[in-house]
Amino acid sequence: MESDGGEIAEFEEDEEQAEGRDVVERDQEVRYYIDVDWYEGEGLSFSDIANARMCNDCQRRLDEEVEEKYPVLDPKTKRLSYELRRFRRGARPLQILRDCCSRKGGFITPELPILEAVFRIVLANANQPMPLEHIRDQLREWCPTGRCQWLLLPLDSMRRLLDNDRAYGLRRHELLEAA
Repeated sequence: MESDGGEIAEFEEDEEQAEGRDVVERDQEVRYYIDVDWYEGEGLSFSDIANARMCNDCQRRLDEEVEEKYPVLDPKTKRLSYELRRFRRGARPLQILRDCCSRKGGFITPELPILEAVFRIVLANANQPMPLEHIRDQLREWCPTGRCQWLLLPLDSMRRLLDNDRAYGLRRHELLEAA
């Protein structure tokens, strides 16, 4: 009878370990991004929301007209050339936030609410879908003391907050499995 009890205890340990692996695997698969279309559905402007997170210098320059080179492939000759295109600087808030504002001190501060801090991390990464652990790693970089409220929150609680977000348009981006 003792061997039966030992086998049951061993089985329970294996089951707990498997559950732990499932959580880790699920965290690696699930990525979060900002659903820009959600803003339109809520009657909000994503550009306005993103522009509000820009540094003062970039906010002052939003209406400037800028030029960029764009690669253009000639369908007949198959040669690549470049053409200049003009656009309003503020038309690309994610690029501005990634390349300038997120690199400045104060973009994320320890006092920010958790969802706002996560929102800014995703903005700083140009809205590329990110695993929760990667988001947390980047939050750590903004909190050198390690005492920020968002780092004290267990990963599972942070996941639930993101999954239930109704203020920032943060959504899961499920990776498609290879066939």
